[in-house]
Amino acid sequence: MGKETKKKDKTEFTVGKTWKEFDGEVEKKDFKSRLNKIIYILNPINLITLIAKAIYTMVFTIGSFIYLIVRRIMLSIRPMIMVFTNFFKNLFHKVGALFPSNIKKRLEKMLLVSGLTSNPEETLGLVFIYSLTVPVTVFVLLKFILEYPNEILIPAALGSLVSIWVLFYILIIVIIDKRTQNVESVLPDVLVMISQNMRAGMTPYNALWAASRPEFGPLAVEIQNVARDTLAGVSFDTALVSMTHRIKSARLERVVSLMIQGMKSGGELPAVLQEIAEDIRNELALVRRMQTETTMQVMFIGFALIFGAPLLFSASNQFVMVFSKTIQEINIPEDASTGNMITIHDFPVAASIDCGYLDLKCEEKFNFKAYCLICLFISALFGSLLMGLMRSGRIGSASGMYTAIIMIIVSITVFVILNSALGSLFSNMIST
Repeated sequence: MGKETKKKDKTEFTVGKTWKEFDGEVEKKDFKSRLNKIIYILNPINLITLIAKAIYTMVFTIGSFIYLIVRRIMLSIRPMIMVFTNFFKNLFHKVGALFPSNIKKRLEKMLLVSGLTSNPEETLGLVFIYSLTVPVTVFVLLKFILEYPNEILIPAALGSLVSIWVLFYILIIVIIDKRTQNVESVLPDVLVMISQNMRAGMTPYNALWAASRPEFGPLAVEIQNVARDTLAGVSFDTALVSMTHRIKSARLERVVSLMIQGMKSGGELPAVLQEIAEDIRNELALVRRMQTETTMQVMFIGFALIFGAPLLFSASNQFVMVFSKTIQEINIPEDASTGNMITIHDFPVAASIDCGYLDLKCEEKFNFKAYCLICLFISALFGSLLMGLMRSGRIGSASGMYTAIIMIIVSITVFVILNSALGSLFSNMIST
């Protein structure tokens, strides 16, 4: 019994000593962890990281709060937006219904060929409203802000009105041309697939339906429309002909015509489709070859539009500026300025540094800078159309339209830069 008591007392003493050591170790660990945290925070990299995390958390919280507020506001005003949308749709439809029927039918056909599902009456009404809003805005801008003379306001307003309709027509033509290019680029592959399916034992309808894959783009959609019309009771020939009315492509019309003739005559249609696909590939290869062979001519025209014409016009502007300044500084008596042989007049145009690029008149004379901008605009427009004609064989191609917008912006920007550079170069020549 005594030994057990001693062992028990010793055990109790050992346990009590262990708890004291454990408390000391805990205090030491807490002190070390706090010291490590302080050292971690005082480290510049860690401090920047903590600040960045705090800023990110704050920005994310504020952004989420703003998003919730905006979403709540949009949900609350959504019925009002729907009312305004329906009101403007009805307004556009009523305004577009006032146009002649031949214009509406022509626009409907163009929208159908372009793949757009817009209502022609609403489209005409929308463009008409824009064609009224933009001229009024141009008139107010020129009259009250730029303070142009009255004889310029009406032509500028009428020009902006016409430009709205011209831009709308160009946009439709570009969409149609782009869709036609997409269809004709995949047409040989579709024909080869149809031919292989028919040789495998499929009917023309099943072979055409099996070729409507998503990677073929608009042509696949039109093939699915043909299959849907056929299932609705329309004859297969009529459905194929209606597909050519929705896609503006002479190659597709020729393919459909040969398919219909082959089905009616009972000829070897797969072989015919294979030959047509080969012919279309050869035509596309010739187009690519033409693009390759005309690359140097296109690059020359592009260089002339981007750098050559702006450089010449900026040099001409500096010449006009120097020459007009020279005539003003030469004090020629009135008796000497008029003679039997030579009559000296004042320079008819102005090219002063104080003249702006958008001012048609400066110092009661015609502004030569405005004339340069007009010439650059016209040359860039027709030069880009010529480049598109050389590249694709069509003057109204999508590439020509895209190039025209880029060329106009770049040529005018280069002209402004070169004119400023040459102006600083010849500043000593025109200084008083």
